[in-house]
Amino acid sequence: IPLDGSPNGSLGAALDPNEHGRGMDMCSINPNLVGKKYRYAYACGAQRPCNFPNTLTKIDLVEKKARNRYDEGTIPSEPFFVPRPGATEEDDGVVISMISGKNGEGYALLLDGATFKEIARAKFPYGLPYGLHGRW
Repeated sequence: IPLDGSPNGSLGAALDPNEHGRGMDMCSINPNLVGKKYRYAYACGAQRPCNFPNTLTKIDLVEKKARNRYDEGTIPSEPFFVPRPGATEEDDGVVISMISGKNGEGYALLLDGATFKEIARAKFPYGLPYGLHGRW
């Protein structure tokens, strides 16, 4: 919706679709920045050739770059960013996603918000449904 009153707006992409796929879903940001300007978003994307979310992505909206985390045979849930208490940088915290594995396993995956590298995982004694999302 154009904010200048014109009948037509322009479309643009935050990322190169040939590099990062043509869609992302279940995005989240640092909850301290809801309603404010932010730089980073975390989402589920698709590692081609499939068309369902199987990748976690950290998107830098200023640099128009992204970091993708793809583990073959897994489907991530909606990623949530949890800021570190006292953090001064927007991406200083942890990204949490529940993962469904191809063999029926499920686990919580914790990634460093800045580097997007794995910090820890906690295995569940059961699998998780595809498309699990929401805050707990």
